[in-house]
Amino acid sequence: MSREKSNKSEIFSEQLRDFAKKRFGSLKNLAEALGISQQHLSMYLSGKREYGASFRERLRSIGFFENGSGELCEVKQKSNISQKVDLNKNKTDLNIDINGAIELSNTPASRLAQLVGVSPATFTAWQNGTATPTVEELSRLFNQVVALALSSRHAATTPEAENPSAQATA
Repeated sequence: MSREKSNKSEIFSEQLRDFAKKRFGSLKNLAEALGISQQHLSMYLSGKREYGASFRERLRSIGFFENGSGELCEVKQKSNISQKVDLNKNKTDLNIDINGAIELSNTPASRLAQLVGVSPATFTAWQNGTATPTVEELSRLFNQVVALALSSRHAATTPEAENPSAQATA
């Protein structure tokens, strides 16, 4: 292994250890959050095992990389994090106003669930607070609600909506 690669691996290991202590409290909790054994994590940290795309994806999913870009982020102290994070289970508590989304989009819940790509039962669980959407699902929900709200607003303000023209007959 080249000296430059060795230095990068050491820097990576140090940053990952710092991240584990600040975000999860221990390497054991980090390994659990990543879904790997402590032995595998130790192998990554010691440089005995190279980290590949799947390991980078796991790190991205727990917030190790900044904005999903693959670049290492500065580890934030727990007090600077705006969302509540359960350090033992790596779950994020979200307060989502699904009923407000339904009202704003002026779309029935079953249709909105279909547009987001989830089952109506899952969507109902979000409404009840018994389930939480993933980041991707939340993003799709947000984008759909905004698009539907803007399209309904645009439709109400166009001249065609105010004065519908008669259909041309031939």
